[in-house]
Formats: sequence, C-alpha cells, structure tokens
Amino acid sequence: MLDKFKSVCADCCYKDVTWAIVNRGLLICDECCSVHRSLGRHVSQLKSLTKGYWRSSQLNMVQTLSNGGINSLWEHSLSDTKFAKKKPLPTDPLHPNKAEFIKAKHLDLSYILKCRNSDSQEDLNQQLHSSVRTSNLETSLRLLIQGADPNYYHNDKGNHVIHVAASAGQMEQVELLISYGADPNVVDNHGNSLITCARLNGFPDLEEKITECLFEVTDTLCMFLCNRKPDHKTENFFLPEPTECIIFPITNSQIRSRLQQLSNTLFEELVMDVFDEVDRRENENISDSCTRVRDQTLVPFLPVNPELSTMRNQGRQKLARLSNEEFATLLWDILHDCKRRQNPFDYLADSKKCAEEEPLYDSVASDEDYAIAEEIVNICKINLIYAYKIANKKHIPYQCYPPFQIDSNDSVKNSAEESVTKNFNSLKAEMESDLKSRLITSEIRISELVNQVFELQRKMDEMKKENVELRNTIQHRQDTYSETDSAPEVKPRPTSLYNIAQQYINSSNSSIDRTNSPDAEEVLRKADQVTKRLQELSKTLRSIEYYGAFAPCVENVRLAVAELSAIFPQGATEEIIRNAVRTLNTNTIRLQAVCADVDATVDKIRNCAFNMAKANRQILTHFQC
Repeated sequence: MLDKFKSVCADCCYKDVTWAIVNRGLLICDECCSVHRSLGRHVSQLKSLTKGYWRSSQLNMVQTLSNGGINSLWEHSLSDTKFAKKKPLPTDPLHPNKAEFIKAKHLDLSYILKCRNSDSQEDLNQQLHSSVRTSNLETSLRLLIQGADPNYYHNDKGNHVIHVAASAGQMEQVELLISYGADPNVVDNHGNSLITCARLNGFPDLEEKITECLFEVTDTLCMFLCNRKPDHKTENFFLPEPTECIIFPITNSQIRSRLQQLSNTLFEELVMDVFDEVDRRENENISDSCTRVRDQTLVPFLPVNPELSTMRNQGRQKLARLSNEEFATLLWDILHDCKRRQNPFDYLADSKKCAEEEPLYDSVASDEDYAIAEEIVNICKINLIYAYKIANKKHIPYQCYPPFQIDSNDSVKNSAEESVTKNFNSLKAEMESDLKSRLITSEIRISELVNQVFELQRKMDEMKKENVELRNTIQHRQDTYSETDSAPEVKPRPTSLYNIAQQYINSSNSSIDRTNSPDAEEVLRKADQVTKRLQELSKTLRSIEYYGAFAPCVENVRLAVAELSAIFPQGATEEIIRNAVRTLNTNTIRLQAVCADVDATVDKIRNCAFNMAKANRQILTHFQC
C-alpha cells in the first residue's frame, strides 16, 4: 500500500510515513500521529496505512490528494519568506516544537489559504456544487476548508452537493464530502438516494461503494468486535455470536432493554460516540506497537469536542473507563439494536427463530416448564383476539375461564392448542378482510379526490377567463367615461373570481356626497370589516394546504374593500387616503390573480394581505385621530 504514495511526513518531513489523515489528505509519521490523536477525531481522522481497514475509494481519495501536493494548501502562508514561523525538522523534539506547529496548522488553521473577502457563504457553496462533478479534489477540499457547506442544498436544482458527485460518478468526491460531514442518506427533491442517482446516470458500479459508506459505522463496530464485516451483496448487517467475538461479551438483557428505550436521536448520538471510542482504541493499540516513537502524547480518553455539550463530552470520556468485556458487550448490543431499528419486522422474525433454537443456559428445563411456556403462548394468543375486538369496539360477553393447570395428557394439550390456533386463524382472516375493505374504500376516496381536483382546475380556468373579460369590460367603461366627461373619473374596482357586486357599488356611490369627507364612524366600521376579513384569510393560510379554499376568503376581502372604497369621494383632498385606498384596490386585484394561479405560493398571498393590512391601518389611524 505504501508503494502507491510518494510523500514524506506532512508536518515534519520525516521519510517514513505510516499514518494518513483522511479528512486532510495528508500522510504523517508515528510521532506526529500521537499529537494528532490528542486533537480528536473532529480535527484529524487518522487511519493506519498498514494496519487499518480501507475502502478502495477512500484510499484513492487520500492517494490523489497526497500525491497532488495538497500540503501546500495547508501551509500556504509558510511559503512566504516574510512569515516568521518555520516548519519543524524530523530531528526536532516532539514537545514543544512539533506539537505547537501541528496545533497551529490543523487546529487553529493558521497557515491555510484564506478565502477572498468578496466570497460569501453562498458563493462558496455554489462553487462546491459545481466542483464536485469533476475529478478535481484539490478545488473541492479548498472550498471545504474555506467554509463551504458539505450538506448544501441547491434550491433551483433540487439536490445536495453529494448527489451531484454521485450522479457524475465521482466516488472520491463522495468520500471527501462524507469525511467533512456530508449525510449519505439524504434524498433529492425527486426522492432519489445516492445509489439511485448513480444508477440513473449510468454508474451502477458505484452501488456497492456507496453502500459501504452508508454502513461504515456498523462495519467498523463489527470489525472491532470479531474482525469480520458483512458482505453487502447479500446482507448489510452481520450479528456475530458471542463465541465469534475476539473478546467474549457479557450477556445483559437490562442493557439491551435500556438501549431499546432510547429515541432514535439519542441512540444515534450514542453510536457516534462509541464509534469515536472504537477509533481511539484501535489507533492506541497500533501506536503502542510502534517502536520508533521517542516521546508520545498519551490519549487516555476521547478529547473534548467544543461543538458538543459539556455533559455529552463527559459521557464520551467515560467510555474509556469500560473494560474490554464491558465495551464488547456494549458493541454487541448496539449492533443488535441497529438492525432492529433498521428493519424491526425482520428482526422480530429472526429473534423468534433464534429463541426457538437457542438453549437456555440458566437452568435445565423440565417437561412441566415447557408445558407452561406453551400455555403462556396460548394466553397471549387469546389476549390478542380480545385486544383486537376491543380495539374495534365489538361486544365481548363476560366469560370465566378456569385456571390453567399442568396436564401431562398430550391429547388435552393438543386439543387446546388446536382450539386456540383455530381462533387465531379466524382472527387473522377477519383482520385481512377488514384491511381489504379499508383499502378499497381508500382507493375509491382517492379516485373521488382526483376527480374533484380536475373539476376545480377546470373551474379555475373558467374563472380566470371570466376575470380577464371583466377587467376588459371595466377598462372599456372607464375609457368611455373619461371621453364623454359624463361623470368624474372612477378608478377601476377589483374584479372577482365570482360575481361582481357592481350594482351595489354603483348604488352606494350615487348616495354618497362626492364633495364632503365621509363620516368617521362609518369609515372605522368599514375598515374593521376589512381587518376581520384579512384575519380570516390569514387563519386560512395557516390551516389549509390547497389554494382552492382561499377563494371564498379572497372574495370576502374584496367585498369589504369595495364597501370601504365606495364611501370615499373621488376628489378626496388627503393624499394619504387616496394612496391607501389605491393600495387596497391594487392588492385586492393582485390577491385575486394570485389565488387563481395554481402555481402561486402562499408567500405571494401573504405579501398581498400584508400590504392591504398596512394600508387599512393608515386609514384607521387617520380617522381615529
């Protein structure tokens, strides 16, 4: 493996390199590795070149970066002759020379190439989104160092950065993104996973490699426990027997039950911490076997991660206090619970099969014991029957059953078992019939809803057409009035998706004095109506998810605005009132147009309602003073 690399230690230039920093793309010696171990896995992801387990794509990624001179990116400032700090030599002491340099280089990032001030976070993310489709790992790593988000989601294209890399067949880019925290389980806006993206774009050979990335944690735990991992072509989980483990685990059902009670979030955090502890113990065992290290930095427990809480850091460090047997037990239970959470139904079937085949080691069971176990199973089946009937609110007559007695007569036990089995099969058939009827009902309901959607779409198209015709009619009338000067200029009223109350508005306009200001109480009453209608629309926006239901609320808003506008004379002297009324009418028309557009977003409706509420507030404030 070392023949593939042509490099010296990236931190002290020592010729013998035996370790790799996966997330840096660098190779280091044994002495520098001890300092990196004290920094923590959140800074340096270490892996032995000779004794560590490598995925082929992961090794190719590190090889490409190392042979491409990526160290110049991490030591960019050192190339400047004016920079006072110098790189340590192989003969320099580990403490403080090499240790201080390594911490400044990798922990503080003092020597990296800084990004330009003009580059924003969004610019870096966009560049990373474009870079990962190529084989240029150096550019992608530079963007990640400068702050690009490995989980960036492109809103316009509807995919994450890691989807772009998988679609382009760039497995090394996928490995680099995962090492910087990219989630390999995410899906794009079409619901496609990484494997699906690679397959759809003509890269089916990446399926096995991506699967190995998805199950890296459980594979690592399994390798540490029994030096084996599953063949992902046939299975994704390998649950070793206690006798197959390197260190025999202690069977403890209490620990297993406590793990099962954890939520998925807490269980995920626990697995991540245990994974880091496994990495620490593996690297510690390899470092202890090294003979070259003169002065080694001890790492008795996981270093503090400043991104985690104090309580979690303390819990992570307490993992080091577990003995080998206790830690093996924890790994064994975690692997079983991982499979249970991944597919609980298959796990129940496997557990039942194992329970039937596995002997009881605590005591030797007698015939009476096995008879009691069978009777307990029968009781459970009976309880299941009655639980189902209770759940479906069926009448259950009260029955008194005699206590179960141990009887050595096989015929009695067989008849009882046949009776219970018959009842159980009857219940099963009844449940299947019930589910089928529910399924048919659901399909009919879905068909009806689809027809209603098409009908609503057709009505929407008709109303949009009617809306355009009504607008043209009002515009034509306005032009006619302006030419004949038969009436003062009337501003166009908003048209409706339904019937326009034009006669009501005309009658209201004819009864209002065009020269005097309206009564303040009447204005406040009409403005309050507009406020209430806007509140109804706002409540509808929060509770309904399809646009067809907005139309009644929009119509109520339009009528309220029309009534408020009708009480103001056309020649109002106050500029603020004219602007407010104009804003109300304009946004009413926009609100109706947005409501008629099935592709419109709720934000557009909310913006129109906000502008109308603001204008209505101006009218209220003016007449309340």
